[in-house]
Amino acid sequence: MMPTETPTLRSQIPHGVQDRFLGEAARRRQAESVLRRQFASWGYQEVIPPTFEYDDNLAVGASDERQQTMYRFFDREGHTLALRADFTPQVARMAATKLFDQPMPLRCCYLGSIFRHEEPQAGRKREFTQAGVEFLGADTPAADAEIVALAIAAMEALSLCDFQVNLGQMAFFRSAVDGLPMEVLASVRDAIDHKNSARLAEALSSAGVTEGQRQLLQRLPHLIGGPEILEEARTLSSGLPQVRGAAAALDRLALIYSLLQAYGVAGRVILDLGEVRGMDYYTGITFRGVAPGLGWPIVSGGRYDDLIVHFGRPMAAVGFGLGIERALLAQVHQGVPSPTTGPQVLICGCDMPAGFALAGSLRKQGCCVEVDVMGLDHAELAGQARR
Repeated sequence: MMPTETPTLRSQIPHGVQDRFLGEAARRRQAESVLRRQFASWGYQEVIPPTFEYDDNLAVGASDERQQTMYRFFDREGHTLALRADFTPQVARMAATKLFDQPMPLRCCYLGSIFRHEEPQAGRKREFTQAGVEFLGADTPAADAEIVALAIAAMEALSLCDFQVNLGQMAFFRSAVDGLPMEVLASVRDAIDHKNSARLAEALSSAGVTEGQRQLLQRLPHLIGGPEILEEARTLSSGLPQVRGAAAALDRLALIYSLLQAYGVAGRVILDLGEVRGMDYYTGITFRGVAPGLGWPIVSGGRYDDLIVHFGRPMAAVGFGLGIERALLAQVHQGVPSPTTGPQVLICGCDMPAGFALAGSLRKQGCCVEVDVMGLDHAELAGQARR
């Protein structure tokens, strides 16, 4: 006889995905509802792209590291498809091919699942939920400021009170590293991103940079604070080969900050010229929303004017994505109460039309009503209500 095989455990789910139920599901749905209302109140209209697309489309603008995390598979015709690892390429495709005749600028928002084959992190599994917005067709400081202000409003709408936004300027960094050999650029950028002065000095020692460039780049990880850091950056960048580009980038960042002051949210913002993630993607501002107790940002975004042209139409763009699960984790850390779940009213004895009519009337008024189907007596029903 053949040995009996152990049956597959049907109770298990793949590593990196998660069941959500009862109170946790209610908390997430409430957060999604809050964000949808918030985005709509700022004039952003929802788009719903497909969960999977042709691999080539979803890989547009993605770094090699991001492309390696994508889930790929084949359809019956042999096309390579992929689950989306980011919403932005999908919105870019729609903007270039289906929304180009809409009045500009165009404000879009989205909410749905993202799939990345990477090790789970705090508040992020291999499938996670992202909400976000894209502001298309406007290359102005006002558009940049609106996106940052909306990111702050979204976190506040989720009842998060203890967070800050680190706002950088990738255009300034590009001017600062102009002429840097490609083989050392990655190590310089990584050292700046991790605020590691020793590694940065080591990387610059063999980079062949000018003395002025060296002084600026070594100081860059520490240029964090308010508008005063922009003046120091102007002084340090005065000897750069791309001094005009650097000055223009700083002027734009100063104007964005002044607009955030007008919004009344500048107190949430820290200027950080060492915010240099995503150089291959972002062309202007870049920012992250961070909260104490989390090792990863809740919000990340920036300006990416060179992406949509890959789909056949040049178009300025700026936006952000917000990780729902990370926001919920921050809520727990900050003591935000869970939404009320379960019935508000329990009714027994509904074996007559009048009883069902009463339940229906209460439901129309917004009450959550459960009807007893077990024939409980009064004491048992009271116990059920307490549970």
